[in-house]
Amino acid sequence: MSFILNIFTILVLGIFSFKTFALESSDQFSTQILKMYNKNILVLNRGLEDGIFKKDHIKLTNQEGFIARGICIKTTLLTSHWKIYRVVRPQLVSMDSLYTLNAINQSEIPADLIKYSKVDFTRYFKDFGDEDVSKEVELQQQRIAHYDLPEDAKSTPAFKEVSKSDFDKFVETTFSDKELKEDLSKFYLNIFASPLSYQTRYNQKEVHYGANLYNIAQRYQFNINSIETQRRILNPVTKEGYESKSSHHDFSFQFNHITDHFSITSYLSYDREKIGNIYYPYRYTQVALLGLKLHVWEQDPKDNFFEISYAPSFDSMEFSDPNNLDQSYIQRQGIRHRIRAKIYADLTDRIHSKTDLLYMPLASISSEEYQFNDNQIRFSQTFSYNLGASFFADYLVQYEVDELRAKVYDISEHNTTQTFRMRYEFDI
Repeated sequence: MSFILNIFTILVLGIFSFKTFALESSDQFSTQILKMYNKNILVLNRGLEDGIFKKDHIKLTNQEGFIARGICIKTTLLTSHWKIYRVVRPQLVSMDSLYTLNAINQSEIPADLIKYSKVDFTRYFKDFGDEDVSKEVELQQQRIAHYDLPEDAKSTPAFKEVSKSDFDKFVETTFSDKELKEDLSKFYLNIFASPLSYQTRYNQKEVHYGANLYNIAQRYQFNINSIETQRRILNPVTKEGYESKSSHHDFSFQFNHITDHFSITSYLSYDREKIGNIYYPYRYTQVALLGLKLHVWEQDPKDNFFEISYAPSFDSMEFSDPNNLDQSYIQRQGIRHRIRAKIYADLTDRIHSKTDLLYMPLASISSEEYQFNDNQIRFSQTFSYNLGASFFADYLVQYEVDELRAKVYDISEHNTTQTFRMRYEFDI
């Protein structure tokens, strides 16, 4: 009986001991800001050892009163990262001030911010860790000491930070060598191929393969895509047939989330396709130096999001003249307006959907009148099934409308392609 009582006592003490480490509504701590990120992400010098955990809800105050509210998105032993919202006095948010952290876990988190408590931010904000805390606190004390000195106040870091223009702050936060190096240090590689076939008897083949290299990062994102398709069909009796080849290469770069909902993008692509002795196109280049992307919904920047983008691009194409296929090419240039919508979503644990709609009207720069023609529409729907171990089976349906091809070669402007391919994705 005494043994059972001892076990019961240990369990009760364990339960109450655990509760003392939880952030309760009455808890208050003095705290300092160690680092500031864009999108109102702050690092505070309180962490797991103070009983702070992910999803904790707090408000920051000081002698001036209420400053802001925040949600914990990541914790380490000595630090915690917070998504700050409802900032009442932004001018009082400084790395040189001392604040009081007040737990308000009883208060409801706004619906549009609940996503920050669900996303795993372990991979992000790695440039500041527990080992940096002591160094950062020492620098803070030096800033505070210099700030209180009346002489040569304009040379202090705090004064210089306040004196910066909005443009200087934007450039400093957007173009960071340290963030660029970190964001480009980890990326993903997709290698895919449709079933390949070769026939030696009839000298026929069908090949479709490609690769996609990209990263998912806090600030700088890139995507490199390359697809090759070859087909040779021959009549075994007449020995007549045709051969087709197509190549597509594109590169995109993105300054991710310059605000909570917008990013800046750029795009470059090159295409060539030959069917028989017709090149359409012989050379096709699109260059979009500056575009804008709206993040409508983003639960996971890799697999669960909805975004709309717009980018005007310089569009240059050369293609075979139908009246002189052997020698001459027709050249057409203009400004193409790339309007794109992408929806990626997990349908189940194993099935993933990718919807991509691209509408590209062209404004000719050779015509005296500014009017839209040569419209292109590209729609693709991909269903991916995870076979395990980063191995996927993709079913891809593509629908294309090309007004220029139909006009020049007197063929249908509509085309639908269905592709089944195997894909392997892995981290690099």
